[in-house]
Amino acid sequence: MSLLANTIKDGFIKALKTTATLMKVVLPVYAIVVLLKYSPVMPLLEQLFQSSMGIYNLPGEAVVPLIAGVFTDEYGTIAATRQFDFDSLQITTIAMICLVFHSIPVEYALSRKIGLPAGKLVLYRLIMAIIIGLITAWIGGLFL
Repeated sequence: MSLLANTIKDGFIKALKTTATLMKVVLPVYAIVVLLKYSPVMPLLEQLFQSSMGIYNLPGEAVVPLIAGVFTDEYGTIAATRQFDFDSLQITTIAMICLVFHSIPVEYALSRKIGLPAGKLVLYRLIMAIIIGLITAWIGGLFL
């Protein structure tokens, strides 16, 4: 086989493996969010988190992709976000928060394993996510 054919073959195999890895996160999160969205729990979540999400100009239901991001990664957030009708500013705010504060259980465990102060790192990331979310919502609000 030529170098080009081997490169294409290897790239295709790596792409399939990457797709499979992403689907292991995206599909379960998507399924859980669909079930949650149409369950009696969703109105309770919306009501419970309406005021706290309001400081970011987000509806109460925005807590679902934010929680998905905390426990999974950015792809979990994307899967959860797809189930709701957020506008571009809301999606941007959710994305910015989750880019700073995502995969917390995994990153906490890794931080502890390599000897870093995991609790302080999680607290720092939480504070930064709150600040970034507020700044994003504020800047976005200037242009609406």
